[in-house]
Amino acid sequence: MAKSRSQLVSALCLVFASSVTAIASAAAEPVDMAPKDMDETTRDGWHVHIDTSNEVVNSIPNLAAAANSREAFVSLSGTASVSAGSTAITDSLFIMGYQLGCQSDVSGGLQFGGAATGGAAGSIDSSPSIGGSMGGGLTGYIQTVVAPGAIVDLPMSNMALSEKGKAMLDVTNLHIKADACGGDVTIRSYAYLRISTDAAHSSYAVYGDPIKI
Repeated sequence: MAKSRSQLVSALCLVFASSVTAIASAAAEPVDMAPKDMDETTRDGWHVHIDTSNEVVNSIPNLAAAANSREAFVSLSGTASVSAGSTAITDSLFIMGYQLGCQSDVSGGLQFGGAATGGAAGSIDSSPSIGGSMGGGLTGYIQTVVAPGAIVDLPMSNMALSEKGKAMLDVTNLHIKADACGGDVTIRSYAYLRISTDAAHSSYAVYGDPIKI
């Protein structure tokens, strides 16, 4: 009897140790991502600069311990500026966020976490088209249905260029969540700028390096 009890205790200790190891391995260290930038000139003479920096992706174990869910906290800074143009800018929009890819959707949908502040309320259209009247700063919650292998956009913050032609966006420890996703979940940051004048309508984007969460 004593031998059986000893074997049972040893087995329980082994299971506990294995569980602790699994949990520890699931919690990855925060990853500092490489900064990105671009410089272009519109057809009507505006010099455009976009950059992203201070990007950190912190993949964490799913809070509900669900096998098909992934979570991460992300931080990102983006800057856009225009200069040297001679025609008036009539409209502008600077957006920063993430694209998320699910390798295999196992339930018919994905949910993304975050928070909304001011401006638009309710759900956000996951299509790539971007309107000029989103208002406020989106720190994005999206719920949408995607097919296996699909990629969806998660806009997190936006603003128009200032009168001096500059916009700065920052998100810190924003929550990204993908539910019911079998296989890998990969995210990629982006910063998008659109400017319009009476003579031209121009759009530019920079993308971060993809990373699995």
